[in-house]
Amino acid sequence: MARGFYTQKIANDDKNEISSYNKYTSLTFVNTHTSSVSIDVWVTSQLSTDITNTGVLAAEAETMSLSSVTLTVDTVNATENNLLNELVYKSDGTLFGTCTTVSSTTSIVFSDGVKNSIADDDPLYTGTRYNILKGIVIPNGAALQLDPSDINFDTNDYKLYITSSNASGLIDIITRL
Repeated sequence: MARGFYTQKIANDDKNEISSYNKYTSLTFVNTHTSSVSIDVWVTSQLSTDITNTGVLAAEAETMSLSSVTLTVDTVNATENNLLNELVYKSDGTLFGTCTTVSSTTSIVFSDGVKNSIADDDPLYTGTRYNILKGIVIPNGAALQLDPSDINFDTNDYKLYITSSNASGLIDIITRL
């Protein structure tokens, strides 16, 4: 029986979620640019017991809501890299919700609302990141392949992400199942 594969194009230098499947036989990153491109690949915990302080603080209080909530933040700039599409927690692991938009360095949105009230000056936590690859340079026309021992993780407990050093991304990902 032939094994299937899936492809994904990284077309920017933003944080991109790599499509997750239960079991990989390999994950290949192909540089489609005419010069070298470096990549970072990491997993982020989805467990409330494995969280890290982003340094971003709530600059206002928000009550629990099922409607979209825009939260003003301060101290450390909110960025797509540290908050976008991340579960956001209180320091004790209480879930606030998922940040669905980073409107600016001082404003984030929870489009599905917040599950628990946020107090003014609450530090915002997200799942801890674990680097798989950091600053790895892939020469033009080359590929880097990871086998299951390099990328074996529970897809229920972690999400897999990539960033490219090129504004146009220029990385193809081939996932073999």
